[in-house]
Amino acid sequence: MIGNYLANALSMNKHTVTSLRYDESRHISITLPERLNFQEDYDNTCSHFTILRNAVENGLRIKRLDFSKISSISTSAALVLASTVDQWKERVRGKLKADLPSWQADITRLLCQMGYFELLGLKKPPIKWPVGEITFLPLMRGKVGGEDSGAMAKQLRLNIENIVGGSIKKHFLFEGLSEAITNVSQHAYTNVIDDKRKYWWLSASFNSVTRELCVTFYDKGAGIPKTLPAHKLFEKIKLVFDAWSDSKKIEAAMEIGRTSSGMEERGKGLQNLIEFAKAHEIGKVRVSSLRGCFEEAYETGQSGKQEMGRTRTDYKHSVGGTLIEWSVILNC
Repeated sequence: MIGNYLANALSMNKHTVTSLRYDESRHISITLPERLNFQEDYDNTCSHFTILRNAVENGLRIKRLDFSKISSISTSAALVLASTVDQWKERVRGKLKADLPSWQADITRLLCQMGYFELLGLKKPPIKWPVGEITFLPLMRGKVGGEDSGAMAKQLRLNIENIVGGSIKKHFLFEGLSEAITNVSQHAYTNVIDDKRKYWWLSASFNSVTRELCVTFYDKGAGIPKTLPAHKLFEKIKLVFDAWSDSKKIEAAMEIGRTSSGMEERGKGLQNLIEFAKAHEIGKVRVSSLRGCFEEAYETGQSGKQEMGRTRTDYKHSVGGTLIEWSVILNC
């Protein structure tokens, strides 16, 4: 039975009330839901990740993660889940149990590709997986201030080219990733002393049928709505800033990025990610930070004119940092 103190510490809600167990040894077990996807099921996905994240923050012992119910998982959800498990291993330590035989075959293949077995300390199954529609790339973890960030961005680009079977818009992808990493180093963890918290995570997936490439970048820092005031151009919007929702603040960061090229401030990296999406006939970039989400989508019509659509959404639950994800449809 979960006591009120623990329920509050973990931020339990209606989505997670049946997903958590607590034994006499003060160990908790978490059952992950059937669908993990921020775009299609944000509240349920985010609620389960919040429990796991709060367990890490409170130093609680996680005995078991139950993957058996998962039937679908998006690239961004897989990355955020992996980052939290990674932080648990880094900061809390211990041995996690995960009953591999009960996992669905497609989910096992994808998690194997992404590197979950190494994170969970499990031995990889001696199985030669059939080629599926979706291929996940192994997640990459970088440390703030690390000297290998440029090399990691380049390696991801090479890995992507390997699975898509062709070239991609190298310049925009590499510059966008490199600048996103730089922005995290400069702003996201400014007030964080514990070096074990100062990481970022990166991954990608490719659907061979739809030709959709998805790339995701995640950090657990202060979030764009809280770091934007450090920007030199903040003076132009500070009078109305406090009244804005998180999604409006993210949109402001995107707009500042359009007018601050050449300045080493948060915003430039977001703009480079936008340019990568715009360089394709169909592309979109989605930025989630704290409780807000802002998305720009681009599509080139038969006339050759590119149309843009914008969407802002605010949620009850926080994504626990900043998640940048974009997807493009690659030409055959």
